[in-house]
Formats: sequence, C-alpha cells, structure tokens
Amino acid sequence: MLLTDKHIENALNGLEIATDATAAIRGALESPNFGGFFDPESVASAASLLPLAAAFSQHPISGFAVGAIATGASGKLYLGANMEFQGMPLNASLHAEQSALLNAWMHEEHAVVALSVSETPCGHCRQFLRELSNFTRLKLDVDGRSYAPGDLLPHAFGQVPAAGHGLLDSRPTVLEAVRPEPDTSQQRAINAAQRSYVPYSRSPEGFVLECLNGRTFTGRAAECIAFNPSVPGVLVALNQRNLSASRQITITSAIQAKLATAINNPLTFARALIHSVSNVEVQTVQMDGAVNVNASLARYS
Repeated sequence: MLLTDKHIENALNGLEIATDATAAIRGALESPNFGGFFDPESVASAASLLPLAAAFSQHPISGFAVGAIATGASGKLYLGANMEFQGMPLNASLHAEQSALLNAWMHEEHAVVALSVSETPCGHCRQFLRELSNFTRLKLDVDGRSYAPGDLLPHAFGQVPAAGHGLLDSRPTVLEAVRPEPDTSQQRAINAAQRSYVPYSRSPEGFVLECLNGRTFTGRAAECIAFNPSVPGVLVALNQRNLSASRQITITSAIQAKLATAINNPLTFARALIHSVSNVEVQTVQMDGAVNVNASLARYS
C-alpha cells in the first residue's frame, strides 16, 4: 500500500488542512485502485496538496523534489511529481508540471484550468504548457502568487493551439495493427497510440506496462513544438505507475505500439528506460493507418 512509503506518510501527516479532509485523502491513498487524483471535495485547495505531490517524487540524481497539482475543468485535482532515472541521461527526466498535466490527460480530462507548483516552472515546462489550447487562460500558482503563463514566457516559440487541437482536447486517430488480431495488451497499446498528441511528427505511439498485481498503466506520446520537452509513451506510462498505489509493484511486461511508417523511433529510448527500472524486455507491435494532420494545421489557421 502507498502508505508504506515514509515520505508520503510524513507529507500526509504534515498537511495543513482540516482533519476530515486528511481522513478523506488517507482513505483514497489506501485504496489499491488509487490513480493519482482526488475529487474536489477531498481538500480545501490545490496548493495544500503540494507537499503530498512532492512526496511522490523520484529524484536519485538531483535530490530535489518538486510537486505540482493540476486542477481539471471537472474539479478533480491531479498529482504531479518530478521523476529521474539513475543511469539514464538527464533529459530522460520528467518535470512535475509535465507529470501533473499528463496525469490529467491520461484520465481523459479535456482541460486544466489551474496549475499549482511548489517551485517556479523552468523554461522547459513553460514551453510545454503552450501545448494547451487554453494556455492564455491558465492560472499558474507558485508559492502563494498567481501568474499568467504568458507573462512567464514572453516571445515564446510557436503559437498556442486552436481550441480542440491542444494536448488535452485533440481528437484521436484511427489505427490498426499491421498483423491481424492483436492480443489484449497489444490492443491497449494501440488504443493509447490513437490518443497520442503528435502534431509535429504525426507518428503516434502507445505504451503499456503491466505489474505483478495485474494492474496496467498506459502512456501515449505528447509532443511539444520545441521538441525537447516532448514526452514519449513509456515515460507517460511510468508516470501513471508512479502516481498510483502500484508504484512499488514489480513490472512484469512492457509493450510499445508505433506507426510502421513513423519518421521517429522511440523504441531504443523506451528499452533503455525500462531496463533502468526493470528486467523485462519491451515487446513491440506496429500499426498502420492514416494520421490526421488537421491537429498541426489548425495551429496556424
């Protein structure tokens, strides 16, 4: 159970919120199905959860924990925490702001209205935030102060996506396995790939992790116009596992689905990243299908 983690237990005990709210959060964390978010009635404010979010951080290289909370249009509060991987390049890291947004995305949240962060976002994350179609209306809270994201990123690269074409609200692509009748895990990876946000490479990719307890975690590619802040499916899947009740459960299988005609190939990175946390081999399934290009074209209309 999650509460075997002393960092999470200490953060929970130190939350400055009402006793009944703490009890509700503890109850959610103790559920084997906990998936990294809380219903709005559980807490008084998103900022109050930042110490708990930071306790999910995996930071073996920097020793620096960052927490983030994304507030969805639904009112749900999504945890985010930075992740680093020992033995991997520094650019394999996931930042807390990305973690929270991707967590909301993987739970089918179509808009994030506010983002609370325990540290001022770096330029990498500010650029990633511009992939939200409501970027100009997003509320950013840091250490009790509110900012408009545009004020933190003047003279930004690229344009904000049109409504319906951003990271959280773009429409899926129809894809099929090159070989017939994929098994269940392969189909999950294909399903994830169909919801990829890939307006620049148009190379969708999905990833599925299965743990020893039977829980599965999916991820899909999330691109950024500046390329480097882009996040591959394997890292999105690992983020979902880290923010869940199965974060310490052994990974037993890993499957990647990628477009057969993709112009970029995340497989080498995925294999290296999985090998840094598990002994499993990454299986692959190739997909075929017409990728919708309107997502990228709409950005400049």
